[in-house]
Formats: sequence, structure tokens, C-alpha cells
Amino acid sequence: MQLTRREALGMAAAGFLPKLPSSPDSFKISYLTDTHLPADPLIQERASEALDLGTSNADLMIFGGDNLMAIDHKDEAAIKAQFEGWKRVTKNWVTRPTKAILGNHDVEQWESTPSPMNGKKRALELFGMSGRYWSHKQNGWRIIGLDTVHQDGDSFKGWLDPEQLEWLAGELKDTKTPTMVVGHIPLLTVTSLANSNLKPKDKAFPIPFGSHVSNHYEAIKLFREAGNVKLVLSGHTHMQDRVDYAGTSYICAGAVCGGWWNGANEGFGPAFPIFDLKSDGTFTYNYINWESGD
Repeated sequence: MQLTRREALGMAAAGFLPKLPSSPDSFKISYLTDTHLPADPLIQERASEALDLGTSNADLMIFGGDNLMAIDHKDEAAIKAQFEGWKRVTKNWVTRPTKAILGNHDVEQWESTPSPMNGKKRALELFGMSGRYWSHKQNGWRIIGLDTVHQDGDSFKGWLDPEQLEWLAGELKDTKTPTMVVGHIPLLTVTSLANSNLKPKDKAFPIPFGSHVSNHYEAIKLFREAGNVKLVLSGHTHMQDRVDYAGTSYICAGAVCGGWWNGANEGFGPAFPIFDLKSDGTFTYNYINWESGD
């Protein structure tokens, strides 16, 4: 179901999207990925509308990476301006508990020696993250945040490092708890194939590791073995899809900014989903097209 901003505000006022979900059998999560918040005050004002809707209609907000416009390969002044913009906007508009993961544009220029922590330290602090990957339990659900962005020369690739995979396998040994996993770069998506820039080469469609986690099957295998991973969320492509595979729903959740604050990307406008996670391990969700219907 797609909701415009006007419809979402109306439903909230009428009690259909309650400001504080009170049901003991479920809780709501807003998943705001690819906000790409710049230092520009005018765009920050627009983004505050999305943050207001996200915080008003959920018990927990998750920022899905590329939260900042882009600090990669930027000078210190540009980085600090984006940091200050993020602090100001979230302080004014976010009143719910939050969790976050890192996107490629949240990572500073890579250091000379490859390391999973390269360029990520200040962003972890900015977003209040205890580590680059994490696990959180709430209302009978486990939520796992992954670090899918890693160094590839002076750029990045989608990848899960051995340390993280070992930790993930340990977390999933508890097979009784329904689990949602979030990671910025998709593990499984058709959006990388639907990208209009993808061209065939040598009778195949080469999907770059910048748009898809390169060792995705290692994680998918862990999910299948555990049998309780109900939902895997991503962003990065600024497009929306849902792939149901082996008992798990993989959802690429579009972008709060749409086409980088300039309309739609591949036909997908500014939007974010709100998930209602049920105590029995099922879920429902709606997209809020927050800049439509004014």
C-alpha cells in the first residue's frame, strides 16, 4: 500500500497510524534509508517533514545508510557542515529511539591500509552506533544491523567481512526469535537488474559489486539454516522491490530523497516504509510517499 504525505498525516490524526503504538502484540519501525541530508538548509527543511512522519508513526526509527549527502572524498569543512546539519535536524525532529547503519556516502576517504573500520569512526559516533554491526531486541523481535560497505581501492564494494559473518552465525544460533536484518547495500534484489544503466556484456549482465553484496550467498545460507530471518531490508539503489526467497522477504526500500532531492529515480519518488512487526513473526508495511499530495 502506498500512502501520500497528506494521507499519512490524516491517518495519524485519525488514529490509524498512532503516534505511540500501544498494542502488546506488535510494534512499528520506520525505515528511512538514503536520506542524503546535505548542508543545504532548504533541503534540510524538506527532509524534516519525512523525519517528522517517521518519528510520529513508529516506536523505533532505523536510518538505513547514506544518511548524509556524501562525505566520501570531501574536505574537512564539507564533512563538518554535513555533520552539523544532521545533528541539528535530528535534534529538532526525531523524538523516538533510533538505530542506524552506514552507507557508502557516510564513510570518509579510505585510509592507506585496508581495514573494516577505515573512514567509519566519526560516522559511528555521529549516528550513535556502538559498532559497525549490531544486534537489538525489542518486543519479541531481534533486529540485526550489518556493515555492508567496504574498501575497494579508493572506492567501495558491497561485502561482508569474515569477522562479521562469524558474529552473524553466532547471533542466528538463537533460532526461536523472529529476526529482521538491515544492511545498506542489498543482499538480494532485482533493482540492480532493473537499473537502466546496466548494459549486457559478453552475453551476460555484469552486476557491479558496488550495487550488490559480493558474497551475499554466505549470508543467505546462514538465513536459510536459521529459518527465522523473516525480513531483510536494504537501500542504496534508490528503487523499491520485494523478493521472497526461501522463507525470507528481501525488501529494497527506495530512498527518502528519491533522486537525490531532484524528483524521482527510475520512477521511484521520495518515500520510506513503516513496518508493523507482529509477535507471531509476521509483518505488514506501507510506503509513505512523503513529498506527494501537498
